[in-house]
Amino acid sequence: MTRLSLVTGMVTATLASGVMAQDCGTSGNAELGVIEIVQFRLAEGVSREDFLAAAAATMPVLCATEGFIGRTLSEGEDGAWTDHVKWTSPDTAQAAMAGSMEKEALLPFIVAIDPDSMALSYQTPVNLN
Repeated sequence: MTRLSLVTGMVTATLASGVMAQDCGTSGNAELGVIEIVQFRLAEGVSREDFLAAAAATMPVLCATEGFIGRTLSEGEDGAWTDHVKWTSPDTAQAAMAGSMEKEALLPFIVAIDPDSMALSYQTPVNLN
């Protein structure tokens, strides 16, 4: 019973902190090669609602980007955010990051992030089977 309570508590905490998972609907068969993890805080004066609208507006661009599989955006109780972005390979992830400033639809999302708070890492998914 303790284990069930722990899992229930973790799920409740995750839902309460605000999680938005999105994919493109056509990427279900893509092989996951890397997860891009971006941790950050919002820029001063940016509201949660405006940020979420900017994040949602990035999806059409991301879905049209080669190698994009999906993302989960999560918000911590302390105001920290994490964007877990799934890509088919490290090369496609890094190419998308390099070209992001050239895509006008991404700019509201980018400027909503405090650049001094941003930490970026790439991790390889592990199969537990």
